Amino acid sequence: MLNKRIEKITIEILNACGITKLPIAIEQIAVQRGLNIRAYDLGEGVSGVLAIDSGKGTIGYNPRESKVRQRFTIAHELGHYELHRKNNELFVDKDFVVLFRDQNSSTGELKKEQEANAFAASILMPENILLREIENNKFDLSEERSLKELSKLFHVSSTAMSFRIANLNLFLRI
Repeated sequence: MLNKRIEKITIEILNACGITKLPIAIEQIAVQRGLNIRAYDLGEGVSGVLAIDSGKGTIGYNPRESKVRQRFTIAHELGHYELHRKNNELFVDKDFVVLFRDQNSSTGELKKEQEANAFAASILMPENILLREIENNKFDLSEERSLKELSKLFHVSSTAMSFRIANLNLFLRI
């Protein structure tokens, strides 16, 4: 589901940072927003961490993961920083799939993760730039080759691109 508030926030950040070229310079944005970025050996199954101490944030990402995964992780942790920060918090994002609803589902933690993912998708694949590239390059979204080419342009995974296109309902609009 598309979150208009998150879309608006990411557009404002991209504009404030003067970002218009692909791939989106996510590390540059994070640094401009006051964050430090560090590679950390976070172990198996942990993609990233955001530590906030007295309003200062540090994003740690797992250097063992692919470059596109690292970019998404940095964007995801930036999302936590922009959307959910309070002093002295720690967000740890593990590579997991929620297969069922349990007692933790209503705590708001799942909502925060979904919002951080929506933020990451929105900032790495801004709707206006995505539409421009689809139209300028005459990409046919029903073709796997087009999705792969778009993924390369934006330096994201094909899965992330597919979700973004679906969430923007671009399969129906183009």
